[in-house]
Amino acid sequence: MKRLVIIIPFVLIASTNLYSSGISEAREKLYDAYIEGNDPLWIEVMNDLEKSYKKTKNVFTLHELTKSQYGYIGMLIDKGDYKTAKLILPKAKKNIEELLDYNEDWADVRGLRAGIYGFKIILYPNQVILNGPKGKLYLNKATSLKEITPSVLIEMANYKYHTPALLGGDIDDAIQYYRYAIRLFELTNQSSNNWQYVNAMVWLAISLDRKGESTEAKNVLQKLLKQEPEFVWVKDNLYPKILQNESISKIYYTSKD
Repeated sequence: MKRLVIIIPFVLIASTNLYSSGISEAREKLYDAYIEGNDPLWIEVMNDLEKSYKKTKNVFTLHELTKSQYGYIGMLIDKGDYKTAKLILPKAKKNIEELLDYNEDWADVRGLRAGIYGFKIILYPNQVILNGPKGKLYLNKATSLKEITPSVLIEMANYKYHTPALLGGDIDDAIQYYRYAIRLFELTNQSSNNWQYVNAMVWLAISLDRKGESTEAKNVLQKLLKQEPEFVWVKDNLYPKILQNESISKIYYTSKD
């Protein structure tokens, strides 16, 4: 993998100043819902964001709503609830297109669009010939921008993790992209109360485990538990497994190299 030079754009550092107190409150609640594994709270916040956007037409509210929909789709897929995920996906896709109409060079949103097509590959496997190339195209467009954001880096990591090696997948690249995303969250003061930040750390641990670096994976999970002792997914699932020398990656990887 080519060495990635991270340039911290001013818009990333300044963007949090544009968030209203209502959006900040929503982000904190989404974070709590993620840590607690509280799906009803997540849905409640997601619905409140949708109502708020319909009332205010605030583009940053729409962005937060779209991220919450994206995160919810991922959670539903992890639980095998494809039916509900398929209902949410068109809404998220519509919102992404609206955000890109506002700013076609919005890197975070381009990353979300690539992620949506990643979900489509899982939800509609019979359409992989159509959705696979589109997802890669949108990911290339996102990474072609001058502004490299944590969300874009996460999508690069996800692509490298889930794609077979013959099609460009590479676990070493995935690990590096997750690390870059985590570091950029930290450098731009976006790590506090941010579910995407802790999610990236979890997937870093899963990737390290898949590579066979279980000790380092355990260290990442220990760091997460030190930060959030009641992080349900880690406390009750991943960490106990890795302490028993069980793989925490095998259920999150089904493609063949």
